[in-house]
Amino acid sequence: MAEFDMPFAARLSPHVDRVRQHTRTWVRDMGMLNGAPWTEAFYDAADYGGFGPLTHPTASLEDLKHINDWHTWGFYVSDAFLDGFLRTRNVLGGKAFVAGLKSVLSGSAPMNPAEKGLADLVSRSTLDDEDHAHLGEYLDALLWELHNTAQGRVPDPIDLVEMRRRSIATELSAKLARKSVGADLPAELLRNSTMRALVDSFGDVPALRQEIMGFDHVYATGGSTTSAVLAVQQFFDCELPQATSVVADLIAARLRQIVSIIAELPSIAAEYALDEDAKAGLHRYVEALKSWLAGELLWTQRSGRFSFSPTPTRKSFHSPSGLGTAAVLVR
Repeated sequence: MAEFDMPFAARLSPHVDRVRQHTRTWVRDMGMLNGAPWTEAFYDAADYGGFGPLTHPTASLEDLKHINDWHTWGFYVSDAFLDGFLRTRNVLGGKAFVAGLKSVLSGSAPMNPAEKGLADLVSRSTLDDEDHAHLGEYLDALLWELHNTAQGRVPDPIDLVEMRRRSIATELSAKLARKSVGADLPAELLRNSTMRALVDSFGDVPALRQEIMGFDHVYATGGSTTSAVLAVQQFFDCELPQATSVVADLIAARLRQIVSIIAELPSIAAEYALDEDAKAGLHRYVEALKSWLAGELLWTQRSGRFSFSPTPTRKSFHSPSGLGTAAVLVR
């Protein structure tokens, strides 16, 4: 199993068991456990219900249920798109799938589990125009990957990194993290170039790590040509291990950039003349992003999403937390 550095400590929400129970009921109610792409055994092995409790450890129970439903829906859409359209190079089917989801955002009645999940989430969420735009970008990124794969094209590394931020819904994840800790920050601050770089780096870390963790499951089996590892291999004309190392180095560089940006935030707060409440909100937001990154790594290392077998042996997340324990827990 690949090893990844993580400068932040993972923590676990005390609501983990109740969130797991809620999420499993929700996906069943939405029709997501019908065997394509998720069976009940696969769902349990992947432990999608344990994602939010690790990435949002301080959220309230009700907020955490809602947050985890959003993330679980995203996982379902990704898995359904991979199995239903990417692997089969079914461009027409993929376009229809995405169009159906976009129609739900416009108020149409849902037809399949992915649409039902989205319709339910939209009915329980307060989405603004920006949220709708980011959801549209997320869905368009799925089609971008499908078109590349159908054409047998490996994208340019720079294009791939930029599109991966959309295909894992970086903006929406950052906003969920911000709202989960009640960080009401000025819009002009969030548009600051340094804050934008923080969000971009935040998205790049899990996106690029998934390219390594899921390589054998997705890319090595021909599921997609849109891989950072393949892009580096082709661009630099190198062997696969070297390409993997380059992507791992890029992940480490993004983490170093995050640490560097966090060190700059006090001066940025002063530049924008933030009051004490806003400064406290900025601090909570940064801590939420750190917890998200550490929790996502631990979940990814322990999830059976890319290593499912009919007899899963999921390891427990009920483990110590705090500085220094994250590296121990992932081994």
